Amino acid sequence: MKKIALCSSFVSFFVVSPLFASDEVSTPYFDRLTGFWGGRRTELSEQGFEFFAYYNAILASNVAGGIRSETNYAGDLFTGINLDLEKFFGWKDTVFTLSAINRHGSDITPSVGSQYSVMQLVGGQTTFLYNVTLEKGFADDDILVKFGRMTATDDFVGSPFYTYSLNNAVNGQIRAVLFDGVMTSYPFAVWGGRVKAKLAEDHTLQVGLFQLTDDMFDPDKHGLDFGFSSDDGVSIFLQYDWTPKLEGRPARFYGGLNQNIGFDMDKFNSPDTLDRFTRFYGGADYQFCSEAPGSEEGLYLFATLAYTTQEEVAIIPLQSSLGVHYRGLFAERPDDRTVFFVTYGQFSDDYSDEQVAAGGSAVDYEMVFELGHRIQVAPYAYIQPDIQFIKNPGGTGKIADATVLGVQFGISF
Repeated sequence: MKKIALCSSFVSFFVVSPLFASDEVSTPYFDRLTGFWGGRRTELSEQGFEFFAYYNAILASNVAGGIRSETNYAGDLFTGINLDLEKFFGWKDTVFTLSAINRHGSDITPSVGSQYSVMQLVGGQTTFLYNVTLEKGFADDDILVKFGRMTATDDFVGSPFYTYSLNNAVNGQIRAVLFDGVMTSYPFAVWGGRVKAKLAEDHTLQVGLFQLTDDMFDPDKHGLDFGFSSDDGVSIFLQYDWTPKLEGRPARFYGGLNQNIGFDMDKFNSPDTLDRFTRFYGGADYQFCSEAPGSEEGLYLFATLAYTTQEEVAIIPLQSSLGVHYRGLFAERPDDRTVFFVTYGQFSDDYSDEQVAAGGSAVDYEMVFELGHRIQVAPYAYIQPDIQFIKNPGGTGKIADATVLGVQFGISF
């Protein structure tokens, strides 16, 4: 038996050859199930057409605690095309993206009774038009400008390490920022733009502006509501990233703020509204140890924080997550990922007062613990068994702590 790799001394699902694959395994299409399309995909890429499609799904079951037992399945198909406009029109460093999303299935979160969804692929279970964007690079791509139909979660408040959670407390972005309703999110596209500037070798600053509308999260719009209204507001993001090497291993530290202007937010337990809102957020990750100098295999640690003083409109004014991520824990499985997350969310006093006034119970906090192991069964497919423990679901203290078993799998086409 081979021993587990632990940073030196520190303590058959879709396994088939890609369809139409050739011996050109050095190209990136080897990580796609449909391979090279008999060489046609490579030809199209050389002409400026890059096609992509990803399918991810979750099967989850509330096996203990919560409100009641339930099992459900949810899936997400994301597909589209990138067009290299330099190859078409000679527009240097310019890419047009067109994409669409189909979400289907149901969530077991209502049966758990938690604030955080235990199935992060649920939200707007229908078909959407998503990206319709143009991105242009300047100064050898030190400055990147993107605008069109997009969302803030494509560029802000996120990290690749967050994508391994089945619970949406941390998956994709720091969830508390999204609870406020002023962070636009996949799969609900709005009009927006982002400028990203490389200030120095390890320093990046980006600014984003996004439309806010009363019905921007309405699935019945299918991403096709291109209009503007006098009631619309603006969501502004400012984020700074520092990505140094510490003792020869990669690290990232980022901080930012989200400011909304001109968008009315209902105050809890009050007939009044608020049209100015600010939330601060930040995060850090670091490869604590590696299997070999320069290797991506090893142990990574990360932490997040989101905070606002405006408890009269923020459901969870304070959220923090801690995570452990090990790539290649088992020596014979260098591309597998072992992940553990803990998230704490503090409900606002104003939100709690509103629940009491409506005849409900006071709420204080919710915690999420999650452990999973992602098996990279092929370059284009993974499967991830997972267990979640939700402490104090809904924050009331009246719902039993819940245990959720799940499995997520994904395929790149």
